[in-house]
Amino acid sequence: MKRALALLALLVSGLARGEPAPSLGTARERSEAPPIISGRASFYSSAFSGRKTASGEHYHHRLISAASSRFPLGTIVAVRRVLSARCVVVTINDRMGHRHRVIDLSREAAVRLGMIDAGVTDVEVVALPKYLIGHENACTLAFMPPVHLRADEW
Repeated sequence: MKRALALLALLVSGLARGEPAPSLGTARERSEAPPIISGRASFYSSAFSGRKTASGEHYHHRLISAASSRFPLGTIVAVRRVLSARCVVVTINDRMGHRHRVIDLSREAAVRLGMIDAGVTDVEVVALPKYLIGHENACTLAFMPPVHLRADEW
């Protein structure tokens, strides 16, 4: 009960000052979590630097990007390495020919996942919901189940 009153007071004070109420998207956006795809990931060699991608951009191994045939071009996805739980957010800017892999990462994305020595590793990939794009903890939050609060718990 105290929490509910404190939250109400906070919202009312913010509205009184003309500040918009904080939002993480609509309830519908939050409740429909995109599916997590599990599979294998590899990474592009730096030898591909400068080549044109399917999106028309040029590949640069020091930038964070990825190729996938499972997501539309321009989709922002979170990629988590299963063995270490390291995570990186990448934009899909290319297509790939590997049918047995879910994603090919740029070399920089692979470095951040700690998979350079492994070459190919198990990952989980999920499209980032709009309300998490740009959030500092987007990668971690993308893999968390949605929170459901019961009304009588407040």
